[in-house]
Amino acid sequence: MFASALPRRSASGTEGEHVLRVYGLALVGLVLAGTGAKATVSPPRPGGKGPDSAQVARFLTALGAADPVICEMAVDNIGNGWGWHGRRTPVGVLHDRSEADRAARDAFSNDVEDPKALPLLVDRLGDPNPCVRRAAARMLGSDRSDLARRMLRAKLKDPQPLIREAATLGAGSNDDHETYDDLVRGLRDSDVPVVRMSAWALGELEDHRAVVTLLPLLDHEDVGVRAAAAWSLGQIEDARAVPGLVKRLSDRDPGIRELSARGLGSIESRAATEALVASLNDSDDGVKREAVHALGQIEDPKAAPAVAGLLQSSDEQIRIEAAHALGQLEDKRSVQPLVRALQDKSPRVRSRAAEALGNLEQASSASALAQLLNDSDPDVRKNAIHALSRLEDLHNAPASLTGALSDPDPKIRAAAAEALGRIKDPATAGALGKAMQDDTPQVRRHVIEALGEIEDSSTTPFLVAALKDSDPEVRKKAAEALGDRK
Repeated sequence: MFASALPRRSASGTEGEHVLRVYGLALVGLVLAGTGAKATVSPPRPGGKGPDSAQVARFLTALGAADPVICEMAVDNIGNGWGWHGRRTPVGVLHDRSEADRAARDAFSNDVEDPKALPLLVDRLGDPNPCVRRAAARMLGSDRSDLARRMLRAKLKDPQPLIREAATLGAGSNDDHETYDDLVRGLRDSDVPVVRMSAWALGELEDHRAVVTLLPLLDHEDVGVRAAAAWSLGQIEDARAVPGLVKRLSDRDPGIRELSARGLGSIESRAATEALVASLNDSDDGVKREAVHALGQIEDPKAAPAVAGLLQSSDEQIRIEAAHALGQLEDKRSVQPLVRALQDKSPRVRSRAAEALGNLEQASSASALAQLLNDSDPDVRKNAIHALSRLEDLHNAPASLTGALSDPDPKIRAAAAEALGRIKDPATAGALGKAMQDDTPQVRRHVIEALGEIEDSSTTPFLVAALKDSDPEVRKKAAEALGDRK
């Protein structure tokens, strides 16, 4: 489906077409990002050159001829070296990708710096294709030169609203604080899309002066304006916005309610706790997720009982957010709900619940955490080990923790050794001594550190034997531990 939307290319295809073909491949990365899978993002290569005026002209022309979906995906990735494409020696790419494709992609992963390209970009701010306008605005915004900024500022006053809107997008991307007055004026523009974009751009500036001008827009009849205002007030992080954002938690549009909850979380004022707790009963799961996340950011323990109730939600992401938030709230009443969550069917929930119990540091959760060391998911086992190492007044190491020294995963064996070193239980000296035969040097380093932390004579023979270890770091740590005992 995607391939049919890509522009046709002759044997002597243009560089702009090369760029679009390569950006089409980025769809895979975008789809993975949307499903929660890990996608690798590579920053522009240091010292890399951005596209020159000829490349910019060809690129914009190709964008205008492309399928709208491909165009939007390409513009989303301007300045972003997805995957291995920008690496010196790329791997995980198809063997027949041409060097021309790679060079074109590399150029557009860097900012436009060619002054001759600026008039071309300014001219395209009025292009009838919205995707091309957005591309021109973003590339202009990436140019921090005085000339580019002056050109953008001039277009903020253009008679055509389409150009004013695009120029405002560029100004917001440019982080040019000299546009502040122009952007505030844009909030009074006769064209609603310009108002919407001006509100967003002020949030990009994060200028606290804008709070008083943005607050009235939370009551604007246009949902896009309300959304931009709510988002920007969250970006600015000023407590004066709390009452207005709290009011928008009752907005008829769930997207506005979601953005308002997110903004309140960014501001981190406990004045919003009660309203956000009420939003945990919202009919929209997206709003619930943002509300519980915000409560975790605010760290008001009063919210803990209500947040704990969401550990029973049918939505996995809500349960994950609830467990994480309870770890941030650090209320002892959350121990039992989190212990029950260690049995959740989702390994991501179990992992978050274990992490949260580590934050609460209550020894009463040790037994339940110890049972997780036999979990089928390595991340769950690892987080359970880390949690055990953080519990207060835990002086007797669970048997399953010493058993984790034989886990198939060397990272888990290392984590178990580190945890045993923090617990300092002399009864674990023998198991740690046996673990000094581990094939992985990194594991032995943690083991020898743990033996050094346990101030008991039973560990001395193992420390002495480690002076002959094949790894110099292990020998060094053993010598230091023995020296501390003299």
